[in-house]
Amino acid sequence: MDLAQLKFLLNQYKLTPNKVRGQNFLVSDQVLNKIIDTAKLEEDELVLEVGPGLGALTQELVKKVDQVVSFEVDKNFAKLLRKLENINKNLQIEWQDILSLTDQQWQNTLFKYQTEEYKVVANIPYYLTSKLINKFVSAKRKPQSMTLLIQNEVAERIVTKNNKHSLLSLAVAFYARAQLIDFVAKDNFYPIPKVNSAILYIDQIKDWPYQVDESRAWQLVHHGFAAKRKKLINNLLSDKSIVKEQLVAIFDKIKLDKNIRAEDLSVQNWIELTQNLI
Repeated sequence: MDLAQLKFLLNQYKLTPNKVRGQNFLVSDQVLNKIIDTAKLEEDELVLEVGPGLGALTQELVKKVDQVVSFEVDKNFAKLLRKLENINKNLQIEWQDILSLTDQQWQNTLFKYQTEEYKVVANIPYYLTSKLINKFVSAKRKPQSMTLLIQNEVAERIVTKNNKHSLLSLAVAFYARAQLIDFVAKDNFYPIPKVNSAILYIDQIKDWPYQVDESRAWQLVHHGFAAKRKKLINNLLSDKSIVKEQLVAIFDKIKLDKNIRAEDLSVQNWIELTQNLI
């Protein structure tokens, strides 16, 4: 869908991009094709799409796979999307906030289509990125992969090129592998956003694979990131079950610098820390 086609649809359906919902529509077929290629779709698969909007990505997805389930909350797109749904029998539009989708609801959908596997493909509003990724890497029924068009700066943080972690990059690194596939300049969207985007591919998504308690590990991570500028030791001592002398001894044992901050720890560092702080 190019800019002329998009403006035609906006005019035809009397639509205006909603800034509050972060609606910046992709107007590059080249980027669209890159997203589809990145997702590595097979004909017999089910794809979960988030925020179909004007349906540019949706129309490409229905050509590739047996079933597309798209979640949309903006009823202003109802007339257009219902038309697409009527034309494409392998498209199901769900008028629901993706973040409100329960594991049981999604399990019921997978059962309906007689599959246990699916892929997530989406051009999502920037504000949704962290919550969406966290939702699916921690879901009971995890996707095979996630192909997301997101803010470039966030994508770079997730793949941690500078080896500094955030809560979001750890949420991915604990459970999956992330790859930044391609940079997407902001002028590929309408309206043009203030920042550039990137195609992020997340795969090898798995259940908690470590021999430590998952909830305890995350408890320590959240304590560790409570105040980003503070040393990790000081942040961890906000956990009343931790004794300073014990913590210092553990840092020595696993060879952690006592001045280190949470962002500098690797996944393995967090696992070792958890093992010693049970």
